[in-house]
Amino acid sequence: MALVTWDEFTAGARPQGGTIPEMVFAEVTNLVSRRRPLMSSLSTAGLNTLYPELLSDSLSTRGHNAFIEGVVATDQALTQPTRHFTHVQSFAKWGYVSDEQRLVRHINEDPFVYQSRKKMMELLNDVEHTLHRGSSATGATSAARQFNGLLNVFSGQSGTATYTSSSGTTFTEEVLVDLLQAFGDQNLDVRPTQVYVNSWLKRTISEFSTRVTRNVDAAARRQELIIERHASDFGDLDVMYSEDQLKSATKTTQGNSICFVDPGYFRVGWLRPPTIEQLPRDGLRDRFQINAQVTLLYDHEKGGGGGEGFVPYIGQA
Repeated sequence: MALVTWDEFTAGARPQGGTIPEMVFAEVTNLVSRRRPLMSSLSTAGLNTLYPELLSDSLSTRGHNAFIEGVVATDQALTQPTRHFTHVQSFAKWGYVSDEQRLVRHINEDPFVYQSRKKMMELLNDVEHTLHRGSSATGATSAARQFNGLLNVFSGQSGTATYTSSSGTTFTEEVLVDLLQAFGDQNLDVRPTQVYVNSWLKRTISEFSTRVTRNVDAAARRQELIIERHASDFGDLDVMYSEDQLKSATKTTQGNSICFVDPGYFRVGWLRPPTIEQLPRDGLRDRFQINAQVTLLYDHEKGGGGGEGFVPYIGQA
């Protein structure tokens, strides 16, 4: 009987014997997204308190302001700035690696380093998610502090809002521009330059066809269906795809959100930047912890806006 390599394999499995060595590539493929567009686009600020407060004020409504010659001075009403505050949220990850894991030779890197680096990426993903969807909680002995993300900052606006809770409105280009126009109609010194949308609304925006010219060389045999920057009477917008905006189960149902942001009004505040610490040994294992203490600082709740509950409009052509 001839000797063939199959003799050294079990059916369809890895080598189980013989002299054929294994070949394992050192690179580890991770399919989970590490996109964090909001965190990467906002400026940062250092903190020294768990409850940072910010001041805001407003000017009186514009008017004609006409007085007669020689008018006597009168006392006019003055207003004080108002405070609003946010909570610093503590994010944490833990892990351990056994002595055997560290003693055995691995193809890539020290398992302790690999696992701590992986947990760091997970923690940063959690921060990005909270910057969008966080819900404020003051915290207590047995309850964690949490801060409001964009969606809850905007939906909690007082007075005439720049955020709308839709109930099944189809998202069209007219709706997008109406939402932008709200900032100008309220005489706000806010100029959103970014808009965050999920995959359904990103596709919807890319299908907007009003005055869109896509000049593509026919010989290239290329079809383009993408809009990454939208310009209107109310400014230019960078269209940012985000996995952390609200998303409906299907492209024909409501439940999708959109957030406009003027980055000048928002910062990521760090009381403690993401930090990896090695803990004392506990038995035959090495332990680590990662901690970050962070919040979303916003100068005013109307530094952005948008809405939720929209239905995508895909297949417009």
